[in-house]
Parts: sequence; C-alpha cells; structure tokens
Amino acid sequence: MVNELQRVMERVIVGDPFAEPQPFYGSLISAQAADRVLDFQQRLLDTGATAISPCVRTDESAPFLRPGLLDVTGVTQPPDEEAFGPLLQLTWAADFDAAIAMANRTRFGLSAGIITEDDDTWERFIVESRAGVVNRNLPLTGASSALPFGGIGASGNARPSAYYAADYCAWPVATMTRPHAAMPSPPPPGIAP
Repeated sequence: MVNELQRVMERVIVGDPFAEPQPFYGSLISAQAADRVLDFQQRLLDTGATAISPCVRTDESAPFLRPGLLDVTGVTQPPDEEAFGPLLQLTWAADFDAAIAMANRTRFGLSAGIITEDDDTWERFIVESRAGVVNRNLPLTGASSALPFGGIGASGNARPSAYYAADYCAWPVATMTRPHAAMPSPPPPGIAP
C-alpha cells in the first residue's frame, strides 16, 4: 500500500491552476507558507523521521510544493501541529488498539479514515476514533462545512456556546462509507496516468 501511495504521489501534477495538463493542486498561499512546511519536514527528519518521498519545491520562484511522505514511526515525541501543506506522515502501529491510541493523541482531530472491509473493525473505529469526519474506504477530503468537521478538536468547527451548548454533550461525527476499498479509475484530473 505504501508503494502504491508513493507511486500515486509521484504522479500528482502541481502547478498553475490554468496550466495544461490540469494540475491536481496549485501553490501554497505564500513563499513563507511553503518555507514553514519545508521547515516542519526538516524538524521531523532531524528527530528521526525517514523520507519516503520528501516534500520539495517544484519552482524556486513560487510556493509550489511536490507532496511529501514521511515515515515518522521513529519520532518519539512527534509535534502536535498542523503543517498546512502537502506533507503526509505515516506511523506504523503494532495493532488496531495502538493505532487508535496514536490517532487520538492529538488536540486536533479533523478527520480519520480506515481502509477495511470488516464491518466490526469499522464499527469499532467509528466509535473509538476522536474525529469529526470518519470515513471508510473513501478520501478524507471534500466534507461539507455544515458537518462537524474536526469534531470537538482544536481545529474543528464544533464549539459549545449559548443556546447550542447542549448539542455538545454528544460527540458530533459525520461519516461517508463504501464497503470495499478501490482505486479511482481513471485517475482524477491532475494525476498523470
């Protein structure tokens, strides 16, 4: 799975939104934002991460970054920060319990996803994962802003206040699910065949 992820990431087209072929995504908001992502990546590498596919600039004169994939299993105390850029962190877990514990060890909790065809594993995941959007065999992006994106985490939009405070006695979760895992075919726009 990691090899396939790396292969797809290498096919991602990054560029100007009006370029041909159509890019999958464009630039970050500024050169400083791109620098922050690259600095964050370097901090992870300096503390034990391994670059599977490093996040790199595609153009020194603009804030375009090729997506990066880091194995952060060796980082003993990973920073609980959002990179706000195309940098995916992979952590290996001994078992499902360890994976849930790692995933929940954050103050954020925007979204969580699992690739499984086992209904019992899915049911357990949706109950035990601490996120506002919990998906099965589907991407984690594209959720409506009306959903409890982020749940009650620091980056979510579910905030207790006044009249709606009683609503926050429950755990707000939105889900999308597909019973079987599958790669999109043909590739979406911005992914080279």
